[in-house]
Amino acid sequence: MISDSRKIRDWLKLYTVPHIGIIGCLRLIRQFGSPAEVFKASKDQLLALENVGPKVVEAIGRGGDEALCDRQQKLFEQGSFKFMTVSCPEYPDKLKNIYDPPPFLYLEGDESCLFEPTIAIVGSRSLSVYGKRMAEKLASELAQAGLTIVSGFARGIDSIAHRAALEAGGKTAAVFGSGLDVIYPPENKAIYRNLVLNGCALSEFFLGVHPDRHHFPRRNRIISGLSLGVIVVEAGEKSGALLTAEHALEQGREVFAVPGNITSKTSSGTNRIIKEGAKLVTCAEDVLEELKFIIPIKKSREPEQVAELSDDRRQVYDLLSDEPQHIDKIVKKANISVSQTLEIMLDLELTGLVEQLSGKMFVKRF
Repeated sequence: MISDSRKIRDWLKLYTVPHIGIIGCLRLIRQFGSPAEVFKASKDQLLALENVGPKVVEAIGRGGDEALCDRQQKLFEQGSFKFMTVSCPEYPDKLKNIYDPPPFLYLEGDESCLFEPTIAIVGSRSLSVYGKRMAEKLASELAQAGLTIVSGFARGIDSIAHRAALEAGGKTAAVFGSGLDVIYPPENKAIYRNLVLNGCALSEFFLGVHPDRHHFPRRNRIISGLSLGVIVVEAGEKSGALLTAEHALEQGREVFAVPGNITSKTSSGTNRIIKEGAKLVTCAEDVLEELKFIIPIKKSREPEQVAELSDDRRQVYDLLSDEPQHIDKIVKKANISVSQTLEIMLDLELTGLVEQLSGKMFVKRF
């Protein structure tokens, strides 16, 4: 990490020089070693580099956007953020080795989770009950198996994956499409507080930057770049989650997808990429089996709450599944009274093992 305010400012200045961009910034750093040395370089040294013409040399000579750098430093000092550059030893190797890694990242939380085995779980913002169940199940089991769950902090599958990983006692990393001080969506503020205590949040966007539709494709390459593979849980044909899968393929990562109902629009994208070669996933073991030659994996464990259930509650719990079931059906299968079944279901809800849907329908969470 960089804590020296002058060095942070040099990185910000270089990044705000017009006509350079991400790739140009990376090339200059590789050539000269640091932003400070880039600004010290002579015109002849700069012009000797490939793709550096007089226009770029002139822009470097003028320096970056000083006013913007002033605002960034003020915001940075007001928060508990860290500043990690591609030159730092803490910068994850997986991300560093993609074609266009961010020259620097703002970060909050414990970055060590990025050096654990990582898997991305992404999907649609408009999710079904089935998609929610599968995202929860996969994120929970994979987090318990020792993987850090990476996602994009968006509504829908992303938020479900972060929350399930945390509830399972695991680690998760959120990649923002805005500045880290702009929590979006705003209803995720509670998740964010827990996330930075049990993982980290990171962004290549300046502090104060609000989300924009053009930001999310850039964010997606970081999600896949940080991960050994990407699991697409539910996605329509135009879902941004499919862009993350495309980035994963370009970066040499594994691509997994959860199959869905062939008549469902929210599964049309996942079903298509399975036909095109994505590995079909129905449980965490499918992912763990694929990754076993890359990393040592701990077997996922049964949630502690399940192991502590009494016999009658375990009996009812075992009758449930990812498919919603009406209370009448559960009563019939359990062969106990309605009042007793409802009492058990309430206990299971309170322990977080079961969720009640509308119409007295129940699903197992783990």
